[in-house]
Amino acid sequence: MAVNQPAVELLLSLGLADRLSGVALGDDRLLPELEPAASEVYAFDTEFPSFESVLDREPDFVYTTFDYTFTDEGIADRDRFTEMGISTYQSPSECTGQDAVQDSELTLDDLYSEIVDVSTLFDVRERGDDLVGDLRGRATTAAGSIDASEVTLAWWYAGTASPYIAGCCGAPGIMTREVGAQNAFGDSRQLWPEVGWESILDRDPTVLVLADLTRGSDGDSAEEKIRFLEADPVASRLTAVQNKRYIILEGTTMDPSIRNIGGIEQLATDLRELGVAQ
Repeated sequence: MAVNQPAVELLLSLGLADRLSGVALGDDRLLPELEPAASEVYAFDTEFPSFESVLDREPDFVYTTFDYTFTDEGIADRDRFTEMGISTYQSPSECTGQDAVQDSELTLDDLYSEIVDVSTLFDVRERGDDLVGDLRGRATTAAGSIDASEVTLAWWYAGTASPYIAGCCGAPGIMTREVGAQNAFGDSRQLWPEVGWESILDRDPTVLVLADLTRGSDGDSAEEKIRFLEADPVASRLTAVQNKRYIILEGTTMDPSIRNIGGIEQLATDLRELGVAQ
């Protein structure tokens, strides 16, 4: 069983649809190329189903991306799965939690290592190696074709009054570094610190990268974010807002996952189109 969109998309990319007893998805549509395989798998109607409903699917193994999954507020503590004889794997990318100070910056090599781990666990290591090779080649091509050294990016995930802006160490950090740009809040060791608009204005990033979330409220969609930016008395003073320098990514692309490669490719393309990189 796979819980959270990045975990689901990785297992489907490894051709493991026939071994999934169920999937629990997040905010966005699946990658289009994975939709046919996903249609064959039972899907929960929520990202964090009840522990009992998970047990009803009789999984041998639960793979998740977010540490919230293995809490009483998510699905259940990891020990409860162990007591039921169900093995678990949590993505190393968020073992320390969203609010914790991060000891190190996540890298593409960390993501590739997770693919190797998971493909080894499912005894499809050759497929894992092939997937890593494809992703590595795409990332190298995208990163090698752009000069964004004079660009600063601020990554806005959600919230308007106190927006969640990406710190140094998660997936936005990976994508920023790969295109050679600077993260406006790269000095924060949290994954998604809450930041005031005055602080964002002080740093005045070249471009705002906006998460387009399909569920929720308070500035979750890209359309709502832009509407807020252009009306708010502080945010509207940002150079990026005055020049409409926005890059829009699906929310899941800002989580550590195979989508980060597509994010790097889109950043490279959009930064050129905005005229701020070569």
